[in-house]
Amino acid sequence: MRTLVQLLFMALVCIGSVGTSSKALAYDIDCKIILCLPAGFPSGCGDAYSTFIDRITSVPPKPPIGFCAMGSVRDVEMHDTHPERLDVMNEVIDQAGMERTLRSVKVEYYRSRTTCCNGKDCDPYPCTYTYFINGDGSRFRQSNIKGHHTGSKVLYTDLEGKSCIAGNSRSWVPPLRKCRPSGKDSEYCWTARPGYWQPHATCAPGF
Repeated sequence: MRTLVQLLFMALVCIGSVGTSSKALAYDIDCKIILCLPAGFPSGCGDAYSTFIDRITSVPPKPPIGFCAMGSVRDVEMHDTHPERLDVMNEVIDQAGMERTLRSVKVEYYRSRTTCCNGKDCDPYPCTYTYFINGDGSRFRQSNIKGHHTGSKVLYTDLEGKSCIAGNSRSWVPPLRKCRPSGKDSEYCWTARPGYWQPHATCAPGF
């Protein structure tokens, strides 16, 4: 049984041999996304990651994982949004770990930061308008979530079965303020720790 890397390498070689048509380039990047995803889009995968995220932010949003024509299915014509494309690819890959990885992908794209309010008095709090979508394009939704966040978070299960977070997402951790009494009706306050952006990536460095 050929390994995943061997199959995808064959696909990329075949693509390179047929020139640089838009269809060939699409297949090229789709195969690269599948190669880069399990490792959390490491160095050298910037173009794959950009394509992965660009699909989510298109109007209407598209599935971030498209169709890679690999190995014995390199001549198959299948649209990137075809509902059976993952089944076809997984049959060729024939690796339980990769199938689990491809089906586990969930993406959060933090579109814009704003201020929301809560209760009848509209108590303000920081929030972020966010896109949510699964790797196969299912369960797309959009809503505000609490806190200020930026970038894109890719949640998935790696080939070893470990839950991972990849991408360039970060969350704002507000400054830590402390106060102490300084008189009968007053207090002295100071910033004990400045605010900072906390990266989310766990299994691979963020971009």
